[in-house]
Amino acid sequence: MANPKLRLGFREPEVDTNRPFVDGTVQVEGFDLEISDFHGPETIDAWDASFGGLMRTKGKGNHPYVSIPAYPNRKFRIAYIFVNNASGIDGPKDLEGKRVFVSSTAGVWARGALQNYYGVDLTRVRWCMPHPEAESWGDGIEVEPLPHIKGPQPGEPLDEMLLAGEVDAVIEPNVLPSISRRDPRVRRLFQDYKNEELNYYKATGIFPISHMATLKQDFVDKYPHAPVALLKAYRQARDVALDRLYGADPEILITSWVAAAIDEQREAMGENYWSYNIADNVTSLEAMMTFAHQFGLTKEKLEYQDFFHPEAAALEGV
Repeated sequence: MANPKLRLGFREPEVDTNRPFVDGTVQVEGFDLEISDFHGPETIDAWDASFGGLMRTKGKGNHPYVSIPAYPNRKFRIAYIFVNNASGIDGPKDLEGKRVFVSSTAGVWARGALQNYYGVDLTRVRWCMPHPEAESWGDGIEVEPLPHIKGPQPGEPLDEMLLAGEVDAVIEPNVLPSISRRDPRVRRLFQDYKNEELNYYKATGIFPISHMATLKQDFVDKYPHAPVALLKAYRQARDVALDRLYGADPEILITSWVAAAIDEQREAMGENYWSYNIADNVTSLEAMMTFAHQFGLTKEKLEYQDFFHPEAAALEGV
């Protein structure tokens, strides 16, 4: 009897944690994988879902999905706050009174740090957002819609606004082109962002989760073994990705000290800092529940346990 098909979609098929699926190195036991780019959950069975998006659907009670504790995209978002050099912003509190663009899950994690760690009064920030997302998330929060900025990755138009000083700061999930080419008119809020993020982690224990592997509930109802099988495959893909950096024949040559960087991160965050389980990630999961409620993604603070398939959540290992 042939294996059932599992249609696995990726928002980011080329990142190191997902590529072992895409290039065929890793399979999901008991299923024939069909890999595609993610264009919405309608034509797939599982995908690397936006954690912020999951918070929204769960908060609205329209959530026919179940997640597994695999987190293929994690980034400290303090480094993703970009400022115009002429704006007079030298530290986090200087964002008060300034015009700041924000969107996406990255914006949830960054605002969470700004409010809860740095003590920024978010009611004093002049927020602007893409037109479909622009709404206040609490008392005293005013949000200006930007009709010409659309979608989760507005790209060049937003970069041009920051360069021109039309916005003073931008919080975005991706590095802006002007930052990548080191345009002197703009910079990161924290120029020593690596140590800033390390200090944040040491103080809070939060390692932000951007994406979480998720399946459609009707697929799991039909194939109850799918969540555990997919979690095991994700763990294997993570190990392959690490071996490609740290193993006997590393793939990355253009930077000479990748293995040393991994050693340094392990020293700072623990041997299993990129773990695919619940136990090692409770602090980060709880933080998202808190931040999502603070910023209006959910009306009440949700319980992270309610997102996960029970057997996958209980699977031993990292």
